[in-house]
Order: sequence, then C-alpha cells, then structure tokens
Amino acid sequence: MSSKARVFILIEAALALLLGYQIISNPPTLAFCILGTLALCWANSLRRKNWLRTPLMIFGAIALAVTVFINPTVWWMLLVGVIAILSAGRKGFGALGIFPWFKKQFISIRSADDEGNRTAQRHPWFGDFVVGQSVYEWDDVNLTLLAGDTIVDLGNTILPKRDNVIMIRKGVGKTRLLVPIGIGIELNHSALIGNVTFAGQTQPLRNETVRLFSDDYESAPRHIRIVTSAFIGDLEVVPV
Repeated sequence: MSSKARVFILIEAALALLLGYQIISNPPTLAFCILGTLALCWANSLRRKNWLRTPLMIFGAIALAVTVFINPTVWWMLLVGVIAILSAGRKGFGALGIFPWFKKQFISIRSADDEGNRTAQRHPWFGDFVVGQSVYEWDDVNLTLLAGDTIVDLGNTILPKRDNVIMIRKGVGKTRLLVPIGIGIELNHSALIGNVTFAGQTQPLRNETVRLFSDDYESAPRHIRIVTSAFIGDLEVVPV
C-alpha cells in the first residue's frame, strides 16, 4: 500500500471517529439515529404485504441519512475522498491501492490431478474473480470473498457424471454463473439484500433463502449444485 493510501485511510478513520463522537454526544441526534435503526429492524421483521413495512423503511432510511449528513464531519470525509480521486487521476482509488476490489483479478481452476490428491489455492480477499476463461478440467469450486464481482464460466469444461458443486460465500458484490444448456441446476441461495435471477425470472431477497431447480433437472444427464450466500449483492445464473 502506498504512502498516499495510508494517509487517506488515517484521515478518513479520524473523521469517522469524530463523526461517531458527534452523534453519541448529541442526545437529539443519537435518539433520532436509534429511532431510525429500530424502524428499519421493525420493517425487516414485517411481512412484505404489511402496510407498515414501507413507511417504516422510508422513515428509518431518512432518519439515518439526516443523522449522518446533518454533521459537517461527513462532508469533510466526502471532500477528502473527492480530493483523493482527483489526485489519483484516471485510475481513481485503484491507482492509490486503497480499495483493492477495484482491481481486476483472474485465477483459473486447477484440477485435483495437477498435484496428486491434495491441492491448495489462495484466493483474493477483494476484487473481481473470474473462473473459467481457459479450458480446464473440472474441479468443485469453493470460494470465500469479502467484496468484488465473481464470474464462474462453465462453458470451457465438461462436467463429470457425479455430484458437482459450486459454493460461494461473499460479503458484497455481484455473482454471475454461466452454465451450459442441458445441465440440471439446483440453486440454494441466501442474501440479506439482493436479487436472484434464475430461469429468466428475477426475485428480490431480503434476508431470505431460496431453493430453485431448472426445468430439465430430472432429465438432464449432468447436474450441478450451486450453494451461494451474500450479505449484499445480486446473483445471476445465465444459460449459455
């Protein structure tokens, strides 16, 4: 990490601490923040068709936004961020090395046969993660990422006739799975906030888990089981 990145992080951390102190030390602001948080939690616990859900979510979001942006410190934080972007030029934060998930990364699958019966592969904590850009022998996918977009392309491999598994756990980011037509798909996905697109239909999730099967799952000669979870992010399963 560059010296500019360290300076930026230190300044933003100091301003964030100052912002937290200002909110806690101001009783009306703190009370408004607590009310907004409680409203969002209450709205999340209600059913979708409950008429109170939308007003509570709107009130909670506005309350938290007012609580944060009423403080001048948050505007200083934004100003420092803009100055950092301008000083980095075209590449923005990626040039400073501040947010590594802006960097593109490619790591291809390695078969278990490459090194005997034991393999070990280090994955990035952040960044765009692409699997399957080159022809490769299939091996089950097991990924854990904090942030970034993930693309898994199965078009360059032939799945064996056994239980094939893709497991992805992620904090924040979009996940896209490219699955050849003719493969039976079982999808088990959970997300706090996000959308899931499967078989041409999009379904929003709010702290929910869905289990879906492709139409040709029973008749397909090869099957794949996809188990994914995300804190915030969309999942898309695309037939190719």
